[in-house]
Amino acid sequence: MTRRVVLIADMQADDSRPLAPLLGALSEAGAMTELFTDGSAGLRSVVLGGTDLLVVDLDTPSLCGLDALVEIGRIASRIPVLLLTAQESKSRRMWAVGAGVAGYVTKPVDEQALVRFIAKILREI
Repeated sequence: MTRRVVLIADMQADDSRPLAPLLGALSEAGAMTELFTDGSAGLRSVVLGGTDLLVVDLDTPSLCGLDALVEIGRIASRIPVLLLTAQESKSRRMWAVGAGVAGYVTKPVDEQALVRFIAKILREI
């Protein structure tokens, strides 16, 4: 069964370049991955349904507001959400745990470990 993964990330940022191989690895693992560089459009796509996992780069400029975090928290109550960030923040991590996200990863990430983690989440749903 093919799983739909929505990835929201700013592919223009220097620290997001490693996400391109992640897209390929997810595809090889059988996941249908959709990339959104606009956070609002990505969140709207998830809300419309059919998403099995949401992977969000919190450093995407259009996701820096409280409204985006509230919407991600709402989504996390229905589908697994994995957050990526370059900024370690105790308050963000506590918020993520409270919102019920499946994982919170600080960049730079080990791509293979991240793909294994995502594959595990997709097997469990």
